[in-house]
Amino acid sequence: MPPGSAPPQHAAAPLPFYRERTFLVLVGVAAAGSGALVYRVVQRRRRTPAGFVSEAVLVVDLVDSTHLATHHGESVAMRARNALKDRTLVAARRHGMVFAENTGDGYFMTLPSVSAAARTALELLENLREAPPDVAPAPPLAVRVGLSYGEILLDAHGGRHGATINKAFRLVGVPRDSFARVEGAGGDPEAIPDRDRVFLDEEAARELRDAAFAHRFVGFCSLKGFPGLHRVFALEGEAPQPATRRSSSS
Repeated sequence: MPPGSAPPQHAAAPLPFYRERTFLVLVGVAAAGSGALVYRVVQRRRRTPAGFVSEAVLVVDLVDSTHLATHHGESVAMRARNALKDRTLVAARRHGMVFAENTGDGYFMTLPSVSAAARTALELLENLREAPPDVAPAPPLAVRVGLSYGEILLDAHGGRHGATINKAFRLVGVPRDSFARVEGAGGDPEAIPDRDRVFLDEEAARELRDAAFAHRFVGFCSLKGFPGLHRVFALEGEAPQPATRRSSSS
């Protein structure tokens, strides 16, 4: 370079694309948009409480459903599930069913009162006993029923949630070894039926106290997820109505 001459001006090197202001702005906008979209999806999927209702919960479960599939074939097991579904819903709708959900091997439903739920359960058992569906070569269907009563969380989509529902599910499958012998409390764990039974929690039994239903105390048992021991009752049928005396005319 000649003495006294100015140094040559070099053109500034362009910034990498990922450092340009426009690119960074676009990235920020895209990130914000994606975050908003994810937030909306999560909010829509989240079941927000819409209120509480007091309803009777009825859970019906098919006994030995796995045995049906493994020993008689999946087609027989499917016929058994469909038959139970049809007969359960017919009985429940007749007594004012409010909500129903398929559980795979049975049904979970709510009804407006314990009396309505009790009649549904008894009608289903009688129907299966007197007119059993044809699921040959499998044996006649057998079921277990759990009935509870209490406050239920109602979400914005109409779904039902809460401890009252969980308790009905626990009552369905409670085994004999979950019952404790309490001196002077009554009940006979050895006489607990394994199938074709309707177990009630204490709240449901209290609701039936003044209704025309016969039920007996079974015993105290532990229920998974619930602390302590719980009084369990078995629904036996509708109590016979006393005959009305006809007055004789003189």
